[in-house]
Amino acid sequence: MNVTRDYVRAALELQGLSVPEEEVINIHLRLSLWMKALDEIEAAIGDQMDDVDPVPPVYPHEKF
Repeated sequence: MNVTRDYVRAALELQGLSVPEEEVINIHLRLSLWMKALDEIEAAIGDQMDDVDPVPPVYPHEKF
């Protein structure tokens, strides 16, 4: 997934976050690297990931 700075700005705006432009640059860089790594994982083992059920949500244990 290609992440643009405009995408980062829009995502921050949707969440109601006001972030200085120098931080938008940092967030863009980190998110881009993260998405690149996820794309590489998908390319390497994507078929295997489709064969595994997702981990169900874990809720706090009830007190006995």
